[in-house]
Amino acid sequence: MTAFSSWRALFVREYLEHRVAFQWAPLGILTLLAISGLSAITLRRIEGLEEFPFFSAAKIFELGYLVLLALWLAYTAVTVFFYFGDAFSADRRNNAMLFWKSMPVSDAKILSSKTLSGLLFFPAIILIVGMVSGLLFYLLVNVAAYLAPVIGFLNPIDGLASFVQVTMFGAVILLFTMMWYAPFFAWVGGLSSVFGRWSMPLAFVIPGLLAVIENISFFGQGPRGGYIWQYLAYRSNYAALNEADFELMFMNSQPFNASFYISRMVQHTDWTQMGIGLGFAVLVIWMASEYRRRRIA
Repeated sequence: MTAFSSWRALFVREYLEHRVAFQWAPLGILTLLAISGLSAITLRRIEGLEEFPFFSAAKIFELGYLVLLALWLAYTAVTVFFYFGDAFSADRRNNAMLFWKSMPVSDAKILSSKTLSGLLFFPAIILIVGMVSGLLFYLLVNVAAYLAPVIGFLNPIDGLASFVQVTMFGAVILLFTMMWYAPFFAWVGGLSSVFGRWSMPLAFVIPGLLAVIENISFFGQGPRGGYIWQYLAYRSNYAALNEADFELMFMNSQPFNASFYISRMVQHTDWTQMGIGLGFAVLVIWMASEYRRRRIA
């Protein structure tokens, strides 16, 4: 079996085992949102629809699509966390002998495929679902404009331009977010290799205990909450855009400019911490693969 074929088989296997959370559940949520939105507009369940000339149709679409992508990003973060908390211990060789005999691969390659699936492949699937939700929202905006002409219709050319700009921004912020939080996902994945599903509570308990021990041992000699707590609080908050950026995003009457906000994200991202985090993630995945190899052997 070639290297490409083995990687493809590993990714397909991850997809088949976790497609409910990363494909069918998002599609189900999307269906419910579409039905709810269409019924709310057509049945005029949204009060004051005729008195909503504050934004143009293009701005309403951009803001609505941004909110949808933000919600899908939150869904992605939660599901990826649970994925790492389970996937690293769910398919040990003694539980899947037929698969391992048919395609012998190293534990490092197995965990690498799981890591790439969790950080890139599955988020990309949810991003595609988010793009579909944006197209559905475009239709809902025009339906709302038909019922309340004061909003104005959004022509396909302007709608496509806004869709492309917001999608570009959403794809980049999704990639940056997955990279920033990679050490957290790798941490729970590494614990999963040892403790199984207990890794999810332990991922919070262990750092919390370390912070408590630090505060008890060095009370009054460090920053508020301790160095561990301060650092984890900083790393858990990816503040690539500040409040002024979001205010400009929502209040600017000009069409959404993805390049501007992406450049702001690049400038405000702490790339040193990003690199340290990715290095930590690689180290944890390697240690987990070595543990699995020795444990199974």
